[in-house]
Amino acid sequence: MKRKTILITGAAGFLGSYITKILFEEGYQLILLIRGKNNVGAMERSLEILSQFGMSGYDYGVLQDSIEIIEGDVSERYFGLNSWDYLRLAETIDEVFHCAAIIKFDSDSWDMLTRTNVVGTQHVARFCLTRKTKRLHYISTAYVAGKRRGTVFESELEQNQEFNNNYERSKFEAERGLFAMHKQYLLPCTVYRPGIIVGDTLTGFTKNFDNIYVFGRSLCRLKMLASINFQKKDGGTISRTHPSCLEIPGDKYSTINLVPVDYVAVAIVAISMRRESINKTFHIVNPSPPTLGELAVWMMAATGFYGIKIEPIYKFQGRKQTLREKTFLQRIDAFLPYLLGEPCFDSSNTRDLLRGTGVECSMITGDFINKCIQYAVEVDWGKNDPNKPLTLCERRN
Repeated sequence: MKRKTILITGAAGFLGSYITKILFEEGYQLILLIRGKNNVGAMERSLEILSQFGMSGYDYGVLQDSIEIIEGDVSERYFGLNSWDYLRLAETIDEVFHCAAIIKFDSDSWDMLTRTNVVGTQHVARFCLTRKTKRLHYISTAYVAGKRRGTVFESELEQNQEFNNNYERSKFEAERGLFAMHKQYLLPCTVYRPGIIVGDTLTGFTKNFDNIYVFGRSLCRLKMLASINFQKKDGGTISRTHPSCLEIPGDKYSTINLVPVDYVAVAIVAISMRRESINKTFHIVNPSPPTLGELAVWMMAATGFYGIKIEPIYKFQGRKQTLREKTFLQRIDAFLPYLLGEPCFDSSNTRDLLRGTGVECSMITGDFINKCIQYAVEVDWGKNDPNKPLTLCERRN
């Protein structure tokens, strides 16, 4: 039988690279659409993916029968390809996993988010209707629910919700556009909504150092500053001890829906192989997420800074903040809304299709959080990754 040919956008990203690895191991023919970034081309960026297969850059020839690398950008018309290459791609592909996305939470990034997350998704949907109809697997986020509370069902999207940031809004708009395309053109589409994606279950490996890592990095800095010795002119030292308590606003009983990246990838691929998943939405979430209070205890143990105290927002805002609290809040400002509560994400569709497969979300524990933070410390929060493969230029030298 002819192997399916699958196009993966965002294959060099965190979740995208995991999905790529699984589909490769399943024996699919893969075409990876990779955007050049910071003067690094698609081929060099693909080395990171190949390293996850245990293959060096020199072994790429071995994979050429299964993987093709194309440099392109979903935010561009025809992915930035010429018409001949675009149409060849449209005739070749059977299914598309659309993982490419911009993840930014600052208020001035709407234009960038719109180009990639909204317009880029429209480009991918139109591609799936070009020459022959292709099934689309779209990676969204559970947080298209925005500021909703209570139970959020997989079948729901538009509920007049407000959003915590423009990233949530952009993924909502992308989903709404896909629904319209399905309704008008019968585009076969499956939507996957992960929770907050964190490191690998076994190794703690991550490529993204946002969400809990922003807090971890800030707490590590506070631990380092807890006691600093300053050199005096006469050769002596002065020990300056900083206050040991940091109060932050939040609801310690609310949940934080953390999901390990390997579970998310395995669950998505397992669901994608079931015909019953066509034209459905799946919450790829943690059925037993930790509370903010539990996470705070684990983060203190992982960073060595034990002075966190969670206060209700009304108490926190009712007093004057210290300079250190203001600095800390500025660093984590984008993630503050998630400390104040979240919905309960129903995952009935996901549970139904994963039943009997053995695919389950592992519990988030203190040991796991410690593993994630220690990996981040080892690679200096992404600045010094010892496992990152050499570029082609570095290999030649």
